[in-house]
Amino acid sequence: MVTLADCQRTQHSWFRALAQATGGRAFSTHRMDWVWLPETAEMLCLFPTEITEAGLQPALAEAERRGVRSVGVWMNAAMREGILPQYRFERGAQPWWMTRTLDVESVVAASEAVDERVGLQEVQPGQVWLSTARSEDEWTGRSYAYLPPEQGKKHIAGIFDMEVAPGHRRSGIGSAMLNRLVEAAFNAGAEDLMLNATPDGQRLFRHHGFELIGKGQTWWFHPPQAI
Repeated sequence: MVTLADCQRTQHSWFRALAQATGGRAFSTHRMDWVWLPETAEMLCLFPTEITEAGLQPALAEAERRGVRSVGVWMNAAMREGILPQYRFERGAQPWWMTRTLDVESVVAASEAVDERVGLQEVQPGQVWLSTARSEDEWTGRSYAYLPPEQGKKHIAGIFDMEVAPGHRRSGIGSAMLNRLVEAAFNAGAEDLMLNATPDGQRLFRHHGFELIGKGQTWWFHPPQAI
């Protein structure tokens, strides 16, 4: 059974891998784990068990030095925000943690639902896949699947950063991308999938067998940008 802790570990691993692949970095400050993502100019703290000034202040100084656009803190629902409002953090989007078990029958069905608008690229062998969608010469969507290394007895892959262009939503593109990623992750050894959904996006994932197992919280600070 996939737990909330499993979802958080997979999400944390994805952000660390993304930072490494894009020239960012991961670091810790007094039991607060952070990643710097240069492509999106974000600095993220991932699932702290304690929020202190000793952990927050060095990261905010680093964020200012790098000129980040946003600083985010991802937490489980039971975690108290503590001093975050004092540092001008505001509550943000609530992750809806959803999971599903992979089985041969459902994966075969996904592989048979071929959509020529959607392609698949293996970004890192056996670990990262990118599904992209195009309509003629127009980009219409993308999503990633990620299977973290060294998970022990559990083999959980994550679906991340699903995006469909506004003019192409409700056209089956999200389902088609998900089907390609499901097949790739299963063939690489994944036994379960996890993701964090928005309240709107969860409708798509429920249709594909995902179940809600819990909700989290995020807090965000947007530093003033230099003119």
